[in-house]
Amino acid sequence: MLFSMMALLAATQGGFQTDTTFTVAQGTRLQVETQGGDITVRAWDRNQVRVQAGHSRRTRVNIHVSGAVVILDAEADRGPANMVDYTITVPAWMALSLEGMYTTIDVSGVRGAVSAESLEGDITVKGPAESMKLESVQGRIIAEGARGAATLTTVSNGIEASDMHGDLIAETVSGSIVLRGINAKMVEAETVSGSITLDGRIIDGGTYTLLTHSGGVTVTIAEGSNVNIATATGSGSVRASFPLPTTETRSRRRQNYRLGSGSATLDIEAFSGSILLLRPAEMAERLNQMFRAREERAQRPKPKPEHDDQHDRSTTDQTGS
Repeated sequence: MLFSMMALLAATQGGFQTDTTFTVAQGTRLQVETQGGDITVRAWDRNQVRVQAGHSRRTRVNIHVSGAVVILDAEADRGPANMVDYTITVPAWMALSLEGMYTTIDVSGVRGAVSAESLEGDITVKGPAESMKLESVQGRIIAEGARGAATLTTVSNGIEASDMHGDLIAETVSGSIVLRGINAKMVEAETVSGSITLDGRIIDGGTYTLLTHSGGVTVTIAEGSNVNIATATGSGSVRASFPLPTTETRSRRRQNYRLGSGSATLDIEAFSGSILLLRPAEMAERLNQMFRAREERAQRPKPKPEHDDQHDRSTTDQTGS
């Protein structure tokens, strides 16, 4: 049965806003669809959903309940709604499906499965989600803490994932991929233009595939790992911070290295870039340096635009002032 309930509108000092709370049964899934605006989701220990939304006077937020699915969308008095910023608090167990066109999505603390899609906007999901499926076209993907399978895809930006426990797929066209603290038996990471970093356990019997066309690949190899490493490079080289066994050469550009029993498989291809194998402590230091440098760049004041005296004089002459 499908029914629609119009959410309450209340005037606030900052504008018109929807703010309503309703009870949901265990196992209910939340679906949010929006054209533009941010979606922020936080978790609490109640079997209730609170929806707060900032929008214009002519916009209404609708709550549809169909079986075990709650659907949020918005409409205007005349035509589709434009910008709606959602702040939603949900039970930690709740599964989420979030979709937007020009939308930044931020989820934290949810244990249920999370699916998020945005055409133009970053997607960040942190928390013990049982699975993650995050897709953007022109946005950055940040995932943390999944306790199940995760698929992370974007087109023109980078991907970062950390503390992931489950099979992991990360794909982008133009951007780097950084995977930290990964505990998975299957990892696939692929980019056309960017580097790939994989830091985590190589599990016996696991399969790990890392491919980049233009960029380098850096991988953590712990002492005692049982892995067969197959590398392929175009214009780069293969280097390691520890002694590698004698290569089982397949061709000038393809090499095989067998560590221990070789029960896991690690395939690495870097057409225009080098391959670097590091011990965990060395990788940790490398990652720390990378993130420290990023923080320093972010804190650096942006340069002010140069003052164009000639343009000002020309404008003054034209206006006669």
